[in-house]
Amino acid sequence: MNQYQKKIVNGKIYSLLSGLIWGICGILGEYFFTHYQVSSGWITSMRLTLAGSIVLIWSAIQLKSQVLDIWRDKKNYLPFLAYAILGIFSVQYFFYLCVEYSNATTATILQFISPVFILFYNRLVYQRRASKSAVFYVLVAMLGVCLMATKGDLSQLSMTPLALITGLLSAMGVMFNVILPQPFAKRYGFVPTVGWGMILAGLFSNVLSPVYQLSFTLDIWSILICLIIAFFGTAFAFFISMKAVSLVSPLVVAVISASEPLSSALLSVLFLGLVVDWSLLLAIVLIILPMIFLSMKVL
Repeated sequence: MNQYQKKIVNGKIYSLLSGLIWGICGILGEYFFTHYQVSSGWITSMRLTLAGSIVLIWSAIQLKSQVLDIWRDKKNYLPFLAYAILGIFSVQYFFYLCVEYSNATTATILQFISPVFILFYNRLVYQRRASKSAVFYVLVAMLGVCLMATKGDLSQLSMTPLALITGLLSAMGVMFNVILPQPFAKRYGFVPTVGWGMILAGLFSNVLSPVYQLSFTLDIWSILICLIIAFFGTAFAFFISMKAVSLVSPLVVAVISASEPLSSALLSVLFLGLVVDWSLLLAIVLIILPMIFLSMKVL
C-alpha cells in the first residue's frame, strides 16, 4: 500500500469513527432531554464551552504563542467567525434541537443529507456541474426524507415541521463545518482551528443560552453525560472529522459518516425502545445508499 492509499484509508477510518461517536452522543442527548428536561441551547453551550477550552489549552501548550497566529491576520476575522457560527454552532445546536423535537435517529438521518448540500455548494461556488446520476441520487435521497417525514401518508407529516427544518439546518451546518475550516486548518493546524472555532461558537451559544443557568438538578449521572458529550463527542469527534477532511474530500467524509445514523438507529432500538417500521427502514435505505453511491465518484 503506497502513501496515497494509506492516506485514503486513514481518512475513511477517521470519518467512520466520527460518525460512530456522534451517533452515540445523539443517543446520550436524547436520554438527557428525556430524564433531565435540559434544553438544546444549554447542552450546546455546555459542550462547546468545555470542549473548546480543553482543545485550546492543549493547543497553547503545544504551540505556545503561535496559538494566536489565526488572529494576527485581520482578513481571517470574518471567515473564521462564519465557520464558528455557520459550521460548529449550527451542527451542534440544530442537531440537538431536532433531537428535542423528534428523536436521535430522526436527527441523525436528516443530518446525513449533508452531501446534497455539499454538492450544491460545489456547483454554486466552484461551478462544478452535477452529473445526471448525481441528480438522480439526490432525488432518491429526497424521496427518503419525504417518506420518513410522512411515513407513506402524504396527507400529513409524521414529524413536526420544526423537526424537519432543524434536521435539514443541521445537515447544512455539516456542509459549512467540513468546508469552511479547511484553509485555516492547512495554514494554522487542526487543533487551534478547532479550539478557537469551538470557543467562538460557545461564546455565541452562551449569549442565547448561558451555561450557568441550570434548569435541572446536577447529579453524578448528569455530570458524567456532560463530560462524555463535551470531551469525547465534541472535542475528539470534531478533531478526527477535520483530520479526515484533510485526507479525503468533504463529500467522502460526509458519506462515510453513514455510521452515525446507523449506530443511532441501532442504539435507539436497543436502549430507548424505538419501534422501527417499514417506512423508517425504507427511508434509511433511500437516504443512505444514494449518498454512498454519490461518494463513489470521488473515492
